[in-house]
Amino acid sequence: MATLDDPDLPMKGLTPSAEELADMMTITVRHERPEFEYSFLLPDGWYKQPDPPGKPKIKESEYDFLSLGVFSVTKDFVPPVVFSVGVRPAPKEGYVAEWLETQCIMQGLALERMTVHQFLFGWAADAVALQASDIGPLKMRIVMFEDSLRLWVLTGMAPLKVWEGSVVPLSRAICSFELLQPGKQNVSILRKPDGLDMPGSSTG
Repeated sequence: MATLDDPDLPMKGLTPSAEELADMMTITVRHERPEFEYSFLLPDGWYKQPDPPGKPKIKESEYDFLSLGVFSVTKDFVPPVVFSVGVRPAPKEGYVAEWLETQCIMQGLALERMTVHQFLFGWAADAVALQASDIGPLKMRIVMFEDSLRLWVLTGMAPLKVWEGSVVPLSRAICSFELLQPGKQNVSILRKPDGLDMPGSSTG
């Protein structure tokens, strides 16, 4: 495999070899609302955690996301190497990077750095954060983007001590993620100076 261009937020060096690709599977998640359907790549053998009981509804609060899937390397979360997908209505004010930073504060995450990347689904804020836990620090790659005024968050998480061996499958899941019914990005990723188009902003 090629060398990663970044140890935490890689975009290059993730292309699987033929042997690796043979051991991967395309996950397609269906939903009663087609705009919530998506697909991505995972290594064979990962486990999809059961959906929460009851009929899920998209959250209307300022910070809650509707879980659209939690996938773990083991059924019992040991070790807690996890890829998760969530969505909620986009806030009426602000921009995506600001919303990601706010989410980290609300969850008690230590945001280490953030950048902007273009993925298959469009432009997104891409960040690395740390979280304290009983088993030691957890590292996360958090990708947040807006589509059709819905705010999506993709999170790849692993214990810091196994991050080096987990960042590739987690980042492949993120970088292969696609909405099956994509819409339009309407909100800037970064604060938009007057008269300047920023990544992710609508150009009409």
